[in-house]
Amino acid sequence: MNPDELLIEYEAGERDFCLVDLSGANLTHALLREADFTQANLSHANLLRANLSRTTLGAANLQGAELEGANLRGADLSGADLMEANLIAANLSFASLTGADLSCANLMSAGLIGSDLNGANLFRVNLVGSDLRGAKLIGANLWETNLSGAYLYETDLSEAYIEQVNLQRVLYNEKTLFPEGFDPIDAGAYLIAPGVSLSGIDLSGIYLAGVNLREANLSGMELRNANLMWADLKDTDLSGANLMGANLSGANLTGANLSGANLDGANLSGTTMSDGALHKVFQEV
Repeated sequence: MNPDELLIEYEAGERDFCLVDLSGANLTHALLREADFTQANLSHANLLRANLSRTTLGAANLQGAELEGANLRGADLSGADLMEANLIAANLSFASLTGADLSCANLMSAGLIGSDLNGANLFRVNLVGSDLRGAKLIGANLWETNLSGAYLYETDLSEAYIEQVNLQRVLYNEKTLFPEGFDPIDAGAYLIAPGVSLSGIDLSGIYLAGVNLREANLSGMELRNANLMWADLKDTDLSGANLMGANLSGANLTGANLSGANLDGANLSGTTMSDGALHKVFQEV
């Protein structure tokens, strides 16, 4: 089957493409949502920004496939071969990747919220800046995986094999589960929780919308262009912090210490300021 035949059949209502051979096929921007590609050969196929949401790709061969920006939300990729696949900025939220082989794949900035990666092989995977909030990685292989700048809020890494992993600038919370005896702070990760001390740390451009950092020590932090929408910053110490261009709309700064803080260009629309007053406009430079 060639790509044109596939798209014609899909348009006609066909959804069963099990075992089909589409290796090297050009399916850029293709709409193939909810199709069944179980055990299909899509190795080195070009699926750039394709819509594969809720598609079944169980045990499919996607080795070396181009999936940058693809929509795989809710897809079934259990047991799939995604070795060396390009999944930069792909949406894999709530996808099943149980037992999938993702070794050496590129998932930089990928969305993996609520995804199931239990038992997956993530050897040398690039997960820089990826969003793994609520994801399950029980028993996953994370040897030499690069997770720098990733979001691990409520992520389950219990029983995962973590060896030589890059966790620099990773953000996690009190509901994140790591293997017994593993210290994420020693590995360079930052705990986002009430009362923590992040004094002097550079988290410019970071996404912290809706987090609870009550009574935290954030003095001297670099938070330029950070997203702190609706963040709870009550009674935090933000003295000397650089919040230039930060988005603080809807944030709670009641009782916060803002002495010496740089708020030039910050969005303070709807922000509750340290004196309890509601700010209604953008902060002027």
